[in-house]
Amino acid sequence: MWPFNWKRVLNPKYLPIGDAWRVAEGEHNGKPMIVRMNAVYRAFKGVRGYDHQVGIAMPLLDPEPSGLPSTTENAVLDEIEDSICDLFQESNESLFVAVITTSGMRELVFYTRDPEEVKRKFERAKCHANGHQIQLMIQPDSEWKIYERLI
Repeated sequence: MWPFNWKRVLNPKYLPIGDAWRVAEGEHNGKPMIVRMNAVYRAFKGVRGYDHQVGIAMPLLDPEPSGLPSTTENAVLDEIEDSICDLFQESNESLFVAVITTSGMRELVFYTRDPEEVKRKFERAKCHANGHQIQLMIQPDSEWKIYERLI
């Protein structure tokens, strides 16, 4: 690989920069894995100030033997995703970058500039979970290494 990293960090004043969603299929622990990601950020090494990666995990209520959701549950998960994204993306506070579905779980992946506000909003998001027990994880990741692994 070229010794110089050509990627630059995106300045938040240029947000939003749009959507370029891609779907990839793979395997995780012998089960199918589907990753949907917003590839628009792949030309950048993160977004300045969005230094924390957020994961919202939703265990499936009734997964198929493959570990993926049924058509019915998938529709419910899509509604939950829309509600959570609307809440977390207000004023570009958090950026929605990926969805991972595998092994009886769906995880929404964000990057945020305000982890404390994410915690507060997560409590509100629980009421939109439609019977699913959603879980929150926040970790520092200023270089967007999680996103880079997914892309």
